[in-house]
Amino acid sequence: METVLIVLFGIGVGYAIISAVVGDLFGLEMHTGDLPFLSPTIIATFLTVFGGVGYMLLHNTSWSALSVAGLSMVVALGVSSLVLFLVVIPLHAAQKGTALSAKAMIGLEAKVVTSIEALRLGEIVYEQGGTRHSAPAKAIEDAVIPQGTQVRILDEMAGTFVVEKV
Repeated sequence: METVLIVLFGIGVGYAIISAVVGDLFGLEMHTGDLPFLSPTIIATFLTVFGGVGYMLLHNTSWSALSVAGLSMVVALGVSSLVLFLVVIPLHAAQKGTALSAKAMIGLEAKVVTSIEALRLGEIVYEQGGTRHSAPAKAIEDAVIPQGTQVRILDEMAGTFVVEKV
């Protein structure tokens, strides 16, 4: 039992260290969609707490392995639930709220801040959810659109808006 608890604790701590050190560097990120309780953060939290609490209880009490496992499970579920409700779900909601769909911008107006040349991208500024955003843009039919021109967003392809003069 002691070996299992140490291995679980090690996996949880190892995941946390690896994701902190190389996660942003290589863009290693698992998206769990609408199931935030299955996020790697929650799973790693559960494993770390279960293994750590179990190991401490095993060595500091005279309880049976089943009692230690039961209490460790309850504590790990509690801590994982706290992390889920206080960290993961609020971050997930904030990320969804600020990253509204680019497709929702189709039909709305924007302003060209970097001229759009034939066969070259320019940049537009638009407002979404009360916040100003900028994005690359190209003109429909490879038209030239000078800086400061109001444009209408016609489409979005791979993060680039297709626009026309208003």
